[in-house]
Amino acid sequence: MPGNVHIGDDGGMRFTFIKLMPLAFAVTLAGCDKVKVSLGKLAELKKTTTEAAGSAGTGEAVADITKATYPAFIAKKDALVIVDFHADWCPPCKSMGPVLETAVAKYPGVAFLGKVDVDRAKDLAAENGIRSIPDVRIFKNGAQVDRIVGFPGEAEILARVDKLAAGMKPAAASSAPADDTATVDAAPPEPKMRRAEKDWLPPGLTRKNAPAPPRTVSLEK
Repeated sequence: MPGNVHIGDDGGMRFTFIKLMPLAFAVTLAGCDKVKVSLGKLAELKKTTTEAAGSAGTGEAVADITKATYPAFIAKKDALVIVDFHADWCPPCKSMGPVLETAVAKYPGVAFLGKVDVDRAKDLAAENGIRSIPDVRIFKNGAQVDRIVGFPGEAEILARVDKLAAGMKPAAASSAPADDTATVDAAPPEPKMRRAEKDWLPPGLTRKNAPAPPRTVSLEK
């Protein structure tokens, strides 16, 4: 019969097997595609859950913020909340980020840093009137108390955060009952030596020329 290939007595069985091989291969590929889709959905769900947990108040000092988690993040009670609107391609943002992380690390349990990528959260950036970056908003109990547009330098940023965080204590510590026993205040730690800032001058000296405006990158086209 044309199209049939007989090899010995079991030739018919072999031909049938050959004809079924493409069908079995197609079924296998379909199963692999379903597995890939399932794994993709699982990864996306894990990413969404992680972002929501990290920014909704898990206690982490630095978290990525989205439009959905922004209101709860800035409303933290008894905390200094700093929101950094930035982008990966922005050079001044790369200078601002590490300084803000340093400032937050000085006040564990008090200061929290939220990172908002303006490319990924365009609606949130627009709602907050972001026109240039870096744009940093600082909140206390949901109310904005300061704003820094551009990168004015490490010294100024740290000084402003120090001023706003002065006297604040972690929520757990501030709510604990007072101890009636007498305590002796420990001596303040010795300040660590650090490299002088680029624009630093001895006390009493000023520059003749006015300082350059903070470095920013405009988002307007």
